[in-house]
Amino acid sequence: MNEQKPEGVENEAAEQLAFADRILLNKIDLVKDEKELAKVESAIKGVNGFAPIFRCEKSQVHPKHLINIGSFDLKRTLENDPEFLDVDGEHQHDNSVSSVSTKFEGQLNVNKLQRWISTLIQTMSNDLLRYKGVLAVKGNTE
Repeated sequence: MNEQKPEGVENEAAEQLAFADRILLNKIDLVKDEKELAKVESAIKGVNGFAPIFRCEKSQVHPKHLINIGSFDLKRTLENDPEFLDVDGEHQHDNSVSSVSTKFEGQLNVNKLQRWISTLIQTMSNDLLRYKGVLAVKGNTE
């Protein structure tokens, strides 16, 4: 979060944190000092005072905290980054960060989806900043 980047290059960790709708603070079971944990949460709130922080162990968080939250707020985003909608502006991402998208036709089998996500997390967890999606899961009308 505090890593210095070259002039004009965005600190992706800080950017992700600043625009996050929810913040998952993972591996809290490894923190032995509640004061240290409070310092980390305070630093996070200094970057993003709007998003709730969920303390997690082994990446476990109840889905109700993540699904159907309808939290994107363009006004708040523009307050944080007035040039957010300026596609012609100077904005350079950190070259060590990339995006991948996947599109599936039709409805997904939830068991296969969970196996795929589990494999992704097990094999690439250190390389994932965030992941999100819009899903049509077979048998689920929500």
